[in-house]
Amino acid sequence: MSACTGFRLTCLTIWLVVPVAMAQHTGDVFVGRSAADHLKHAGFPVSLNLVYLPPSDGILHGWADNNPGFDRVITDDPDRDLFRMRSGANIFLIIDAIDPAFRVIDGSFNVFDDPGEAARLGNENLHTHLIWHIDDRDADFDPEQCIWDATFILHDDNGRHSDSAPFTMSFTNVPLRDADGDFEPDGDVDLDDHRAAIVCLSGPSARPAPEDPDVTTCETACINAFDFDADRDVDLRDAAEMQNRFGS
Repeated sequence: MSACTGFRLTCLTIWLVVPVAMAQHTGDVFVGRSAADHLKHAGFPVSLNLVYLPPSDGILHGWADNNPGFDRVITDDPDRDLFRMRSGANIFLIIDAIDPAFRVIDGSFNVFDDPGEAARLGNENLHTHLIWHIDDRDADFDPEQCIWDATFILHDDNGRHSDSAPFTMSFTNVPLRDADGDFEPDGDVDLDDHRAAIVCLSGPSARPAPEDPDVTTCETACINAFDFDADRDVDLRDAAEMQNRFGS
């Protein structure tokens, strides 16, 4: 199933009522188990990826999309301790923590936005796409926020597998681009861009946390400009590349 760009009413309606028969693709989160029968995920690198949600002008106000989806592991991979789920599984996605104004919506249009709530993904042959929604009409929506986090646990309600470790998925309403050092952007890399890079510097494996309102408070803006190696941080490796681009 392709994503519904702009997520208009007609696209949403089709997604809800048409049965899904889809090939697997690399953009999904693949659900499997370990040899010890703990649920685990593979495929979509949830610890690194930042998911852009496009504007929604239909039933859902704000920003929404139905990718990435969830699919099942179809080939055992002992080297990665990753195996197909056992027959009789009944997999749910439990919310462990979730940012205000962010919602998860299933194919029956049930809304999940509180810790402890759970959306059913399916059995051991699951393949489903939930809707991810940043709701700008929520009373707790912060217009200065540009990344929303949700932490989940995979759970088998039939007890065939133990719960997965918690994992966090991150979503943004700011379009993503390849980093080029041009923060503003104004077509060059100058001292203003270097000052922004200092504000955005986070260190390895730490998402930027800019706190200068005169420059930016948006993590996505930092990543867009300075995350040259696409690992969702702005560290000394990115700073070194920034030096190479100065004056370009």
